[in-house]
Amino acid sequence: MDLGGAQRVVLHLSRGLDTHRFEQMVITGDGGLLLPELSAIQTIKHRVIPEMTRRIGPGGAWDDIRSVRRICETLRHFGPDIVHTHTPKAGIVGRWAARLAGVPRIVHTYHGFGFSPRHPLWQRAFYVGLERASALITSQFVAVSDPNRVLGQSYGIFLREKCALIRSGVDFGEFRAVGTDKSKKKIELGFKPSDKIVGVVASFTPAKALHLFLEAAARIAAEYPGVFFVMVGDGSLRPQLEAQAEKLGISSSLRMLGWRRDVPELMRAFDVFLLTSLWEGLPRSLVEAFASGVPAVASHVDGIGEVVQEGQNGFLVPSGDTEAMAATVVRLLKNEPLRKTMGEQALHSVDDFSVEKMLKDYSNLYENIAAGL
Repeated sequence: MDLGGAQRVVLHLSRGLDTHRFEQMVITGDGGLLLPELSAIQTIKHRVIPEMTRRIGPGGAWDDIRSVRRICETLRHFGPDIVHTHTPKAGIVGRWAARLAGVPRIVHTYHGFGFSPRHPLWQRAFYVGLERASALITSQFVAVSDPNRVLGQSYGIFLREKCALIRSGVDFGEFRAVGTDKSKKKIELGFKPSDKIVGVVASFTPAKALHLFLEAAARIAAEYPGVFFVMVGDGSLRPQLEAQAEKLGISSSLRMLGWRRDVPELMRAFDVFLLTSLWEGLPRSLVEAFASGVPAVASHVDGIGEVVQEGQNGFLVPSGDTEAMAATVVRLLKNEPLRKTMGEQALHSVDDFSVEKMLKDYSNLYENIAAGL
């Protein structure tokens, strides 16, 4: 239960589904900043399976087997009508446990895929094979963006028309009701109110390609002296990213804040949001930036193009092109009227990504599946 998009969706479903219509049990691995929030929800049952980890490969195989066994035992005791899995690893483990437990209907949501064309061919073939095998026991597929539906079909996992489109919901109230003044937040972070901040909120994982953020940051700093960079998040790649920042000579203008609970306030302090992902499902952090009135520059991959309206709330740039990223960010930093106009348009461009709409869509989906429609 880290601060990721899929985990946020699970938290919203746990809190927001009508308790008169649905009884819920949520099964997770141990740890994560969102785990206390999930555990505090009184209207659901919650089970922690410590063996369910992100480890992949031979080292984690034994844990995977034990996870399947323990989840299967839990499901047989609970007796659900539907099992709904999220994230690639839990999606494989959870669906096979549900199958062994005799659960009649199994749903999986793709918040992006755990592989991409950038993975070695053998590795991608292995993951695609796992997904195809698991698809055979899946009653309903869901994707958070239409490009992911197209991609799933291209990999032979499912047919596009058999995969429902339900976007990840964001609680806009958290972002639009921020009381902290932008200048005060900048001062709290050690900046001057007049300083410009280019920020990102992301896990430090290969998909987010934060090494490209740092490369672009170095280019931006060379063209626009005095700019600062803020990275909110954490992950296994942090040591490499810290070393890269030092090598690029931007450590003094960079803040790696780790995972934070004041993301709405931090977002409000950003002047430009820069997202350099190599592959995505649908980046909630981008929606959150727009809900905060912050224009964005983002890689044109997967579901990002469904959020960024080119030239209106932000700009799309080719994936991996740090020169184009830097030039576009500098353009926004130098043009305050453009930045302000785009920020205002961003505020009104994300209504389709509300948590209320997501809850309604999932409620209807569950009832239709249970009714055999």
